Amino acid sequence: MMNSDEKLALNNCDKEPIHIPGRIQAFGSLLAFDISSGEVRYQSDNFSQQLLDSDEVWLGKNYEEALIDREVVHGIRGALGLPTIRSQREPVGRLDVGSGHAAVSVYQSAGNAVVEFELEKQSEVGAKTPVSMVRSMASAVRKGEGLLPLLESSVQVLRHLTGHDRVMAYRFLENGDGEVIAEAKGNGIDPYLGLRYPAWDIPVQARQIMMRAPFRVIPDIHDEHSALLQHPEAEPLDLTQSHLRGVSPIHVEYLTNMGVRSTMNVSLIVRGQLWGMFAWHHYRPRHLPSDHRSICELFGQLLSMHIQQEEERTHFERRQNVHSIASSFTVAKEGLKATLGRSHTDLMGAMNADGMALVEQVGSTSTFGDTPESELVESLCGSAKGELVSIDSLGSAGLVSNTAGLGTSAGTLLLKLPGDAWLAFFRNEIIHEIRWAGKNEKEISYGPNGPRLSPRGSFAEYRESVAGRCNPWTETDTASASEIVRQIWKIMQLGSAKQSQQLEKQKHYQDLLIAELNHRVRNTLALVRSIARQTQTSSVSVEQYVEALERRIAALSKAHDLIGGSGLQWARISDLIHAELKPYEYDEQNVRIDGSPIALRADIAPIIALLFHEVTSNAVKHGALSSGGGQLAVSWKDENGGVTIDWVETLPETIDEPERRGFGFALIERAVPYECGGKSTIRFAGKQLKISFWLPADSIDRLAERTPSAPAKVVTNDGADLMDFAELKSALVVEDNLVLAMEVERLLRQMGIESVDTVPSKDLAAEALERSEYGCAILDINLGAETSFDIAVRLIEAGTLVVLASGYDSKYELPVALVGVPRIVKPIGRIDIAKALSSLQSDSGA
Repeated sequence: MMNSDEKLALNNCDKEPIHIPGRIQAFGSLLAFDISSGEVRYQSDNFSQQLLDSDEVWLGKNYEEALIDREVVHGIRGALGLPTIRSQREPVGRLDVGSGHAAVSVYQSAGNAVVEFELEKQSEVGAKTPVSMVRSMASAVRKGEGLLPLLESSVQVLRHLTGHDRVMAYRFLENGDGEVIAEAKGNGIDPYLGLRYPAWDIPVQARQIMMRAPFRVIPDIHDEHSALLQHPEAEPLDLTQSHLRGVSPIHVEYLTNMGVRSTMNVSLIVRGQLWGMFAWHHYRPRHLPSDHRSICELFGQLLSMHIQQEEERTHFERRQNVHSIASSFTVAKEGLKATLGRSHTDLMGAMNADGMALVEQVGSTSTFGDTPESELVESLCGSAKGELVSIDSLGSAGLVSNTAGLGTSAGTLLLKLPGDAWLAFFRNEIIHEIRWAGKNEKEISYGPNGPRLSPRGSFAEYRESVAGRCNPWTETDTASASEIVRQIWKIMQLGSAKQSQQLEKQKHYQDLLIAELNHRVRNTLALVRSIARQTQTSSVSVEQYVEALERRIAALSKAHDLIGGSGLQWARISDLIHAELKPYEYDEQNVRIDGSPIALRADIAPIIALLFHEVTSNAVKHGALSSGGGQLAVSWKDENGGVTIDWVETLPETIDEPERRGFGFALIERAVPYECGGKSTIRFAGKQLKISFWLPADSIDRLAERTPSAPAKVVTNDGADLMDFAELKSALVVEDNLVLAMEVERLLRQMGIESVDTVPSKDLAAEALERSEYGCAILDINLGAETSFDIAVRLIEAGTLVVLASGYDSKYELPVALVGVPRIVKPIGRIDIAKALSSLQSDSGA
């Protein structure tokens, strides 16, 4: 409980007029005029100096006199005509204002048009618009996998875009506290992931501003600020929507105590409520251009929608699960007690409950799992106010006088059923630790305006143990419970005969589906088991076995993806071939793929996909795709009622037939006749390898013509040893393409390197080097208009293993100091990185 001083301090803190600070941050300037008269009512004292090279004060004059440029005036008038201008800040564009080129924006406040100017160079986004950049970023986040993967990938994307030391996804809890649930940070920076912050860290009025203005930026907490001059008759100007809004001294003190020099926030608003925010921290001054800030703001809006979709998907799946269980109820036939007793395990699982009780009347209570004593359950139901009651802490709710009777139960969800019956779910006590960012205590200082909360001086982790509570009942829980009640009401009103008939029909369809699913799963598992055994016999090392098995199973996965994409029925031959050749690069004159649009039946497509994988792998290692002089021709044609597929490799020299037939050749010779009822042949004819197999008519479907897929590209490699590179500990990736950077980061983590920093520019790479040391680095040579050569030299001097990456048409020659540095060509694969790092380790004697 708070004492009177604490309540007064919170109240005073919530009343701080942060929306009318009377000053702005000096990285821009401001002019505000009365919309009806055009008279200037407010002006930042740096406005004339920044834009007009003068000390002119424009208060009381017409704003057009100050701006001069007609294009600027026209743009402002156009923005003021937008229907959204009353509720949000609108960008006007990059325009010539006075002696500079400025990003101009405008919003409306109490009858005034507030215009902000930021002197900027040409857009750093380049030809891409903020919308197209957000679309590209959105493609890199993990959607449909759950809330945490979505947010974890989002903070990585945002950190790569902005280059800040830390980006966090911060979620507000029901009591107003906040918790860091996802984090991307640089090397050597203490993690904040999992830490909780008390509600008073972000006062009420700050949260209100976060709802109205979802974006906030502070490039430097030590910014001197520029005073806001105002007309004598004007009220203080509301700067809620302003990106330039001055910073509260209390907030500056808070950030100083945290060690943060620059920060930025984007609100996450879900279903009209403040759900959380993305928060950026940097330990040096950092100013993002307006385009990048717009991208972050747009991305935040997009992620707010994705968060809502993820929560609704979870909500729907839970309700669907409960509905599926409740649909089997036959209350009218066997009675409520028998129905719920038969389904109690499934119901408790669906509700994430540890116990369940059915109270049909006083003295007639059935319990399942962990529940309080029956008399206590009846008492709880009898005192419930409402038809659906959730309690997270029975001990502190004032409903239980003897807590010993609770047993292990700490919380309950009570549901009113037809008649006088009740259904209750119970959850056990969860004793857990809250990891606070600093001790969760209010620090109060006293001044002329009474007590106020002081910013915390320490953010060292502080753990607090919480007992007597269960995992909170959520909106999804109550919705699922309502579904149970609704289903019980429904079936009690239906005739038992009709109910039984419907259930039998549903059961029949369900049995058919399960039988088909079991058949397909058994076949797939049998195939995977066979591949695993055959791969083991042909592998000489564990690493080789793992790599070969992984690639073969990936080939099966591609086939299933193609089948799923065509309605779970057919997979095109051309798609299966292109899927296998896609990871590689080749000269189109040396590879020819030709055939009419024919698809394979779903049950044989995986084995044919595996066959294509084997012949492709052999061609890359030993055949036509292993050197520049080879040629490959793949074709298929109608023959004898079915289709014949020909795979012909031509090499410069005679091909000797191998003495030992491996898994691939055995698969070709035996699988097609055995699995498909077809025929297959392998012939070594001088400089040619000819593989043919025929599939019968019932295996194929002739399709309509469509635009052919772009040919895949093939690159040669010798299957470098994919050893574990965990001893390198950390890596730096310098790549200005977000999607490529994230892919390289993923590959490095797969290779055992736990800590990976990604940055898009040379300047941010230099900052990273000052903060951390790296075991290895992958550097894109071309970084826009500059190269990464000097960063590479710096890394090498520090003992880092450096690998350079470039596109096919890189026009740069390596400096003398980098002549021996390995160079890999995009697209980059794990083998490429492993080979390059292995060669460096060998050279260094590692």
